[in-house]
Amino acid sequence: MKPLRRSFNGEKGVPVRRWLRSLQAQLFLWAVLPVTFVLLAIAFTGVYAHQRAMRDFVAQRDLALARLAARIVEDGLAHGTIGPDGRGLAAWLPLFLSGGPESARLFVMDQQARALFHSDPALTDTDLSSIADWTAALSGAEGFVLSRREEGLVLSAFSPVQGADWTVVVEEPVEGLLGPILRLPTLAPLVAGGAGLLSLLVLTFGWTTIVRPLRSLARAAEQVSWGDDSAIARPVGGVQEVQDLHRALAEMVGRLRGYEAGIRDYLGAVTSGQEAERARLARELHDGPVQDLIALAQQTEIARRLLARGEMEPAQTQLEQLYEATHRVVDELRRLIAALRPPYIEDLGLLPALDTLVRQAAEAPGIPVHLVTEGEIRRCDPDVELAAYRIAQEALNNALRHARARTITLRVRQDADHLVLIVADDGVGFVLPPRPDLLTAQGRFGLVGMQERATRLGGRLTVETAPGQGTRVIAVLPLRNTDPDFTSKHPSAP
Repeated sequence: MKPLRRSFNGEKGVPVRRWLRSLQAQLFLWAVLPVTFVLLAIAFTGVYAHQRAMRDFVAQRDLALARLAARIVEDGLAHGTIGPDGRGLAAWLPLFLSGGPESARLFVMDQQARALFHSDPALTDTDLSSIADWTAALSGAEGFVLSRREEGLVLSAFSPVQGADWTVVVEEPVEGLLGPILRLPTLAPLVAGGAGLLSLLVLTFGWTTIVRPLRSLARAAEQVSWGDDSAIARPVGGVQEVQDLHRALAEMVGRLRGYEAGIRDYLGAVTSGQEAERARLARELHDGPVQDLIALAQQTEIARRLLARGEMEPAQTQLEQLYEATHRVVDELRRLIAALRPPYIEDLGLLPALDTLVRQAAEAPGIPVHLVTEGEIRRCDPDVELAAYRIAQEALNNALRHARARTITLRVRQDADHLVLIVADDGVGFVLPPRPDLLTAQGRFGLVGMQERATRLGGRLTVETAPGQGTRVIAVLPLRNTDPDFTSKHPSAP
């Protein structure tokens, strides 16, 4: 015999495809990763667009400053305050930058890219051609360029000075223009790592609070299926929904065990009842029909002797008594047979048997019992008819003994697939226990027996009752027995 093997998602040896269908993989693939990527995409797109807008704004601002500085230089050249060799630039331009950005640098260069003036005095009168490519700036046009230098990316806005081959340049390091959040694209690896860490934390949280408790619950359910009910009592933790599921499973196991206990009690009571019924039947047969048959044999012998002696009149009297005694024995045997099997049900069907049952029930305590049929009642499976009769019999007996009802009604109807039987009374009602074992523990097996008869055939039994509101027992049975054992034993059953 091969040993039983148990495996759970995520354990060693589980195929990759099965792991991909597991909850932790689905949580990661369809929740954590997409959300992370979407957030990253939104963040980078928004920051990049904001960064471009900020660069354009600063470029326009610096270009306006360069243009204004060029106009000041033009005025200085026109009025002679600035000489053709650049003298006088140092007197005007530092004042111009006093209200500008702290990181901005301003300088004026000639066609050879030599600094005639520079806001950094150390760079005045130096060759700036090695710093950047000034081709666009020296072409006589206005604009701005981005150039990468040792210090980083630099934005340079330039404007020509009319009347001289000079160019005014205002430049700022891009890193100085943007705040930390706007420099996010340069920190992409760090941001991606942080997003990955966040995803890992979310996945860990999901594993700890959802996946692992669910797996513990699955293991507990498997152990319960092997008879270890203590496994479901151990806490599994997790989110509230998992705890609610655990509590519901524990209650379901309790109900199942209670149902099993009730069935065991019911079967024990049925077995005991069968033995008691057999003993009663044997006693009645011995004390009744058997004694009567012995008496019949004796009377037959007396009649035979009278006939042998030719005493015809006494023999005739003896034969008449023998005839009457024979009928009494037949009636007694019919009574016993009727107690074992409902009369008329096999030959005439369910409805005549129920009619006889209702008339007999109404005779004993004097309580009106009515049979109401709704529509046509056709013959159905013999086992279904017998179960319906026994359910009606038990329900009527319960109502007669316990309900203290003024009237009892038995309703029967059929649809295309089901036989519906309703026994209703206007009696005192009762509190229906939540589990059947609470009834069987009190020695009350009637409801459990009716439920078992309905369930065995694939039907259902419903009891509607409350104190002071009467009781309705509703049995819904299929017209054909759906029990596979019955079908296999009776393949020709209708």
